[in-house]
Amino acid sequence: MVFDKKMMLFAGTLLFLIAGIIYFGLEDGKSSQIVDDPNAIVYYYGEGCPHCKVVNDFLEANPQVAEKVSFEKKEVWGDRANAKEMERRAKVCDIKSEGMGVPFLYGGDGKCYVGEPDVIGFFKAKSGIEGDIPTETKTE
Repeated sequence: MVFDKKMMLFAGTLLFLIAGIIYFGLEDGKSSQIVDDPNAIVYYYGEGCPHCKVVNDFLEANPQVAEKVSFEKKEVWGDRANAKEMERRAKVCDIKSEGMGVPFLYGGDGKCYVGEPDVIGFFKAKSGIEGDIPTETKTE
């Protein structure tokens, strides 16, 4: 009877360990892959970020950008999955975590753009906008 209890305890512990290894092994594999299309253009922003607001105002003031450039917008401050995805994409561009921030744009060509001037410059170039374009929306 003592042997049966020890065997049951051992089997339970072993199953628990195997389940943990499988769970964390699968979880680690998910975090190291970019599930989305690696050629997709993705704009990452933080809700409440003043620099992201400048980019957003630029995009709203220039609707031709959205007409000419297919891109996704993903919020990262409130969405952990989006933040992890942004980190993985930044690694593709050899950007260390201390150099990472929002606004951040993954250009779909293996290039990354950090900060409002670079992100706005990317959108201007891709949509054919030349010169200084207002970045703020008009309020009436």
